[in-house]
Amino acid sequence: MIGIISEDAVSFVGHSLFNNFRLALQNYFDTNFKEVYNSNDLEEVETLIIVDEHFGPHVNIWKATEFINKLNDKKIKVLVFNFEKIFSSKFPWNEDHQRKLTQIQNLTQIVSDVNDASKLSKQIINKQLLSRDTELEFDITEKKNKVLFIGQSDKIYNSSYAYSRRYQLLNKLSADKSLPIDIVVTDRKFTYKEYLTKLASYKFILNPLGTGDFLNLRFYEALKVGSIPIQQITPDMKGMYKELDFCHTFIDADDLYIPEIQFKQLDYYLEDYFDDINLKSLI
Repeated sequence: MIGIISEDAVSFVGHSLFNNFRLALQNYFDTNFKEVYNSNDLEEVETLIIVDEHFGPHVNIWKATEFINKLNDKKIKVLVFNFEKIFSSKFPWNEDHQRKLTQIQNLTQIVSDVNDASKLSKQIINKQLLSRDTELEFDITEKKNKVLFIGQSDKIYNSSYAYSRRYQLLNKLSADKSLPIDIVVTDRKFTYKEYLTKLASYKFILNPLGTGDFLNLRFYEALKVGSIPIQQITPDMKGMYKELDFCHTFIDADDLYIPEIQFKQLDYYLEDYFDDINLKSLI
């Protein structure tokens, strides 16, 4: 039996990321999962999947010493899909989560950040793709021939900017009037449908890097709603994502311009990625 820790209702978490993984994992393993909320739910579980070990409600479950002891006593295989930068993160508690996670003896963790992957000697990275069964709800509107940034920028944690490099990039672009760009800092006040509708109303979506070096959900959402991502990358990301063929990339503000490229639909989903990495073999 496969258990899962994934509080993924869009109305609860505000996005589709975790639900995308649930849908794709159900398709890939061709099974439903046992919901795991505490150590008592581990009876009969042979494999446990944790979708985002850093999400607060998930941390409250898996990080309990009693829970980890039971995983180890029962020799349960644990598969973790990570979505945050772990080391040298803007969130200092992430490394504490990682130290605790490594107490799990039968652990497979797929990390997102390319630098984390290098530090942990991992050959593959996690990807925030959509499932084939993902349905995004948004209103169809005529697309503006402009660039939109929509998302988080300058929220402060522990007296430091969590999105400092993004904040600096957006400030520089705001001062450069040659680029037709609208900047919408959501501060998590949009409903998911409102956010997607706004996303769908622009031809180009600026997607600067945030707290880690990886493609986030917004990249794949933009393609799904028919918009072209303008994606900031680092040199180390280039070889990790064939999806970059479907967007325009830049490294810093000086490289950024509106590209003369046509939209291409990405026909590649989480289920395909699980096949490519032979996910079953990893556990």
